[in-house]
Amino acid sequence: MSMNKNAPIAIFDSGVGGLSVFKEIEKLMPNENLIYFGDTARVPYGTRSAETIRRFVKSDLDFLFRFAPKLIVVACGTASCVGAPVLEEECEHFTSVISPSAIAAAKTTKSGRIGVISTAATLKSGAFENKIKELLPAAEVYTKAAQMFVNVVENGWIEEDNEIANAVAKEYLKDLKKQHVDTLILGCTHFPLLSKVIQKQMGEDVTLISSGYETALAAKMDLEALGLRSDSTVAGTKKFFVSDDLESFCQLGAVFLGHAIDRDEAELVEVG
Repeated sequence: MSMNKNAPIAIFDSGVGGLSVFKEIEKLMPNENLIYFGDTARVPYGTRSAETIRRFVKSDLDFLFRFAPKLIVVACGTASCVGAPVLEEECEHFTSVISPSAIAAAKTTKSGRIGVISTAATLKSGAFENKIKELLPAAEVYTKAAQMFVNVVENGWIEEDNEIANAVAKEYLKDLKKQHVDTLILGCTHFPLLSKVIQKQMGEDVTLISSGYETALAAKMDLEALGLRSDSTVAGTKKFFVSDDLESFCQLGAVFLGHAIDRDEAELVEVG
């Protein structure tokens, strides 16, 4: 990869969820050039076999390497853990959503009782649990696959008083509430958009760890450690690529980013 300070940061996800990471990176590092790739033709990754996920991750990286990025940010929990062997082999520098969130949870918890909600594939890999236990061996980690939260977000049902969001959250979170966790990792990049709904169900005593924010913070620290922060004094460029349905991506993307995506900045591409 390029060692040019003004080379872009490349962020990728299986769909639109990674825009929650993109948004936090944009906020923390406004002068960086950013590229986002959403593999919307093959979403979701969370229900696929490990072999298929790794093949997808390899083709995603091959596409992003065309832009000679200085850092790859894997804004997808499933790609981060199941695709780890490919990432380690292919990338010189990458930041993923697993470690930053696990580190934040281990630092935050007072009782050592930590909850994780994510996709089934991410939880099956044990990546969050392993990382937390590595940092905090006595921790009790309770997990719950919460795939339907993705659909809730993508339908725009994210308001605190939305009946559907609250009904789904109540069902998913009841077991974690019974375990009296004091910290909950939102281990899928869609989930921070439901943080108000989730907080309401879990109660104010539970600290939510947003994978989007923690990953963006880790990316910033990684670039600083490498001496690769941009020295530009102007706002960075933004470019969005998707592998299917550009129109839907732009509409849904606005929900994640809190502002419209400029159509000049978005492009449909073929990968894999």
